[in-house]
Amino acid sequence: YIQSCTQCSKFNITRRKPPGLLQPIEPPNEVFQILGLDRWGPTTPSHDGNRYVLVITDRLSGYVIAKASPTNTAQDTAR
Repeated sequence: YIQSCTQCSKFNITRRKPPGLLQPIEPPNEVFQILGLDRWGPTTPSHDGNRYVLVITDRLSGYVIAKASPTNTAQDTAR
């Protein structure tokens, strides 16, 4: 596909799947029923050698827990 080609721009077919419909997410009934997890980093190492932050957010209350860790591996996240 060449955008400057008039034949290409006129007859080019879209090869992407159209986006699906948004699905509503049921709100949680209790605190800590649904959590959001995110990693932030790498950053400058702290004096303890931590370079990443795991951020956990409760979807109902908005309560946030931030935990520093030296790596962003699944093993550190599970601890």
